[in-house]
Amino acid sequence: MTDSAASPTIRSRALTIAGIALIVGPIVAAAIKFASFGWLMILWIWMLYPPVLLLLGWALQIVIASTGYFGRRAPFALHGRSRAVAAAWTTIAGLLLIAFFLVDGADTSWGSTFMYLTGTASDDTAGAVSTTIATIALVPWLGGWLWLLAEWIVALVRRARVRRRG
Repeated sequence: MTDSAASPTIRSRALTIAGIALIVGPIVAAAIKFASFGWLMILWIWMLYPPVLLLLGWALQIVIASTGYFGRRAPFALHGRSRAVAAAWTTIAGLLLIAFFLVDGADTSWGSTFMYLTGTASDDTAGAVSTTIATIALVPWLGGWLWLLAEWIVALVRRARVRRRG
Protein backbone atom coordinates (compact mmCIF):
# COMPACT_ATOMS: atom_id res chain seq x y z
CA MET A 1 0.00 0.00 0.00
CA THR A 2 1.44 3.35 -0.94
CA ASP A 3 1.67 6.26 1.44
CA SER A 4 -0.79 8.31 -0.59
CA ALA A 5 -3.36 5.49 -0.44
CA ALA A 6 -3.06 5.16 3.34
CA SER A 7 -3.17 8.88 3.97
CA PRO A 8 -6.91 9.45 3.35
CA THR A 9 -7.79 6.44 5.51
CA ILE A 10 -5.63 7.66 8.37
CA ARG A 11 -7.10 11.14 8.08
CA SER A 12 -10.67 9.82 8.07
CA ARG A 13 -9.90 7.65 11.11
CA ALA A 14 -8.56 10.69 12.96
CA LEU A 15 -11.76 12.52 12.12
CA THR A 16 -13.93 9.60 13.25
CA ILE A 17 -12.01 9.17 16.51
CA ALA A 18 -12.29 12.90 17.24
CA GLY A 19 -16.06 12.75 16.61
CA ILE A 20 -16.43 9.80 18.96
CA ALA A 21 -14.36 11.65 21.58
CA LEU A 22 -16.75 14.61 21.34
CA ILE A 23 -19.68 12.34 22.14
CA VAL A 24 -18.06 10.13 24.79
CA GLY A 25 -15.71 12.68 26.38
CA PRO A 26 -18.34 14.39 28.54
CA ILE A 27 -19.48 11.02 29.89
CA VAL A 28 -15.89 10.18 30.84
CA ALA A 29 -15.50 13.63 32.43
CA ALA A 30 -18.67 13.10 34.48
CA ALA A 31 -17.38 9.74 35.67
CA ILE A 32 -14.08 11.34 36.68
CA LYS A 33 -15.89 14.13 38.54
CA PHE A 34 -18.26 11.76 40.29
CA ALA A 35 -15.22 10.14 41.93
CA SER A 36 -14.94 13.30 44.07
CA PHE A 37 -18.60 14.32 44.12
CA GLY A 38 -19.51 16.72 46.95
CA TRP A 39 -21.65 19.66 47.99
CA LEU A 40 -20.50 21.92 45.15
CA MET A 41 -21.92 19.50 42.59
CA ILE A 42 -25.13 19.14 44.58
CA LEU A 43 -25.55 22.92 44.65
CA TRP A 44 -24.90 23.14 40.90
CA ILE A 45 -27.56 20.53 40.26
CA TRP A 46 -30.04 22.32 42.52
CA MET A 47 -29.41 25.63 40.78
CA LEU A 48 -30.48 23.85 37.59
CA TYR A 49 -28.94 26.25 35.08
CA PRO A 50 -25.38 24.79 35.13
CA PRO A 51 -26.56 21.26 34.29
CA VAL A 52 -28.99 22.60 31.69
CA LEU A 53 -26.25 24.68 30.03
CA LEU A 54 -23.83 21.74 30.10
CA LEU A 55 -26.44 19.40 28.61
CA LEU A 56 -27.34 21.90 25.89
CA GLY A 57 -23.66 22.38 25.08
CA TRP A 58 -23.15 18.63 24.96
CA ALA A 59 -26.24 18.20 22.76
CA LEU A 60 -24.85 20.74 20.30
CA GLN A 61 -21.49 18.99 20.50
CA ILE A 62 -23.22 15.70 19.60
CA VAL A 63 -24.92 17.39 16.65
CA ILE A 64 -21.59 18.81 15.49
CA ALA A 65 -19.90 15.43 15.85
CA SER A 66 -22.64 13.46 14.13
CA THR A 67 -23.09 15.86 11.22
CA GLY A 68 -19.51 17.04 10.84
CA TYR A 69 -17.17 14.17 11.61
CA PHE A 70 -18.69 10.95 10.28
CA GLY A 71 -18.81 9.88 6.64
CA ARG A 72 -17.00 10.79 3.47
CA ARG A 73 -19.46 13.61 2.71
CA ALA A 74 -19.31 15.18 6.17
CA PRO A 75 -18.37 18.87 6.15
CA PHE A 76 -15.07 18.25 7.97
CA ALA A 77 -14.17 15.45 5.58
CA LEU A 78 -14.30 18.06 2.83
CA HIS A 79 -13.07 21.23 4.56
CA GLY A 80 -10.97 22.03 7.63
CA ARG A 81 -10.25 18.47 8.74
CA SER A 82 -7.07 19.13 10.74
CA ARG A 83 -8.55 22.20 12.44
CA ALA A 84 -11.70 20.25 13.32
CA VAL A 85 -9.67 17.46 14.89
CA ALA A 86 -7.56 19.98 16.82
CA ALA A 87 -10.66 21.83 18.05
CA ALA A 88 -12.29 18.59 19.19
CA TRP A 89 -9.25 17.43 21.14
CA THR A 90 -8.70 20.89 22.63
CA THR A 91 -12.20 21.05 24.09
CA ILE A 92 -12.12 17.43 25.30
CA ALA A 93 -8.69 17.85 26.92
CA GLY A 94 -9.85 20.99 28.73
CA LEU A 95 -13.03 19.27 29.91
CA LEU A 96 -11.17 16.23 31.22
CA LEU A 97 -8.65 18.41 33.04
CA ILE A 98 -11.45 20.35 34.73
CA ALA A 99 -13.19 17.14 35.77
CA PHE A 100 -9.95 15.76 37.21
CA PHE A 101 -8.84 18.91 39.05
CA LEU A 102 -12.08 20.65 40.08
CA VAL A 103 -12.14 20.81 43.87
CA ASP A 104 -15.32 19.76 45.62
CA GLY A 105 -16.19 19.01 49.21
CA ALA A 106 -17.99 16.46 51.30
CA ASP A 107 -18.92 16.33 54.98
CA THR A 108 -15.58 14.98 56.21
CA SER A 109 -13.03 15.88 53.52
CA TRP A 110 -12.68 17.94 50.36
CA GLY A 111 -10.63 17.78 47.20
CA SER A 112 -10.53 16.97 43.53
CA THR A 113 -10.32 13.54 41.99
CA PHE A 114 -6.60 14.23 41.59
CA MET A 115 -6.27 15.03 45.29
CA TYR A 116 -8.12 11.89 46.36
CA LEU A 117 -5.99 9.73 44.07
CA THR A 118 -2.75 11.23 45.38
CA GLY A 119 -3.82 11.08 49.02
CA THR A 120 -3.79 14.86 49.47
CA ALA A 121 -7.49 15.35 50.21
CA SER A 122 -8.21 18.39 52.42
CA ASP A 123 -4.67 19.73 51.92
CA ASP A 124 -4.70 23.51 51.31
CA THR A 125 -1.63 23.56 49.06
CA ALA A 126 -2.84 20.68 46.89
CA GLY A 127 -6.26 22.35 46.77
CA ALA A 128 -4.72 25.59 45.52
CA VAL A 129 -2.73 23.77 42.83
CA SER A 130 -5.75 21.72 41.78
CA THR A 131 -7.99 24.79 41.63
CA THR A 132 -5.41 26.69 39.58
CA ILE A 133 -5.12 23.89 37.04
CA ALA A 134 -8.92 23.57 36.80
CA THR A 135 -9.26 27.32 36.29
CA ILE A 136 -6.60 27.39 33.57
CA ALA A 137 -8.29 24.41 31.88
CA LEU A 138 -11.39 26.56 31.36
CA VAL A 139 -9.56 28.30 28.49
CA PRO A 140 -9.04 25.21 26.29
CA TRP A 141 -12.44 23.77 27.21
CA LEU A 142 -14.56 26.83 26.39
CA GLY A 143 -12.19 28.20 23.77
CA GLY A 144 -11.99 24.83 22.05
CA TRP A 145 -15.76 24.48 22.14
CA LEU A 146 -16.25 27.91 20.54
CA TRP A 147 -13.52 27.10 18.00
CA LEU A 148 -15.30 23.81 17.23
CA LEU A 149 -18.59 25.62 16.71
CA ALA A 150 -16.98 28.20 14.42
CA GLU A 151 -15.20 25.50 12.36
CA TRP A 152 -18.46 23.60 11.98
CA ILE A 153 -20.35 26.67 10.76
CA VAL A 154 -17.57 27.52 8.28
CA ALA A 155 -17.45 23.93 6.99
CA LEU A 156 -21.24 23.88 6.53
CA VAL A 157 -21.13 27.17 4.60
CA ARG A 158 -18.28 25.92 2.40
CA ARG A 159 -20.09 22.65 1.68
CA ALA A 160 -23.25 24.56 0.75
CA ARG A 161 -21.27 26.79 -1.63
CA VAL A 162 -19.71 23.76 -3.31
CA ARG A 163 -23.12 22.15 -3.74
CA ARG A 164 -24.56 25.32 -5.25
CA ARG A 165 -21.72 25.54 -7.77
CA GLY A 166 -21.79 21.81 -8.66
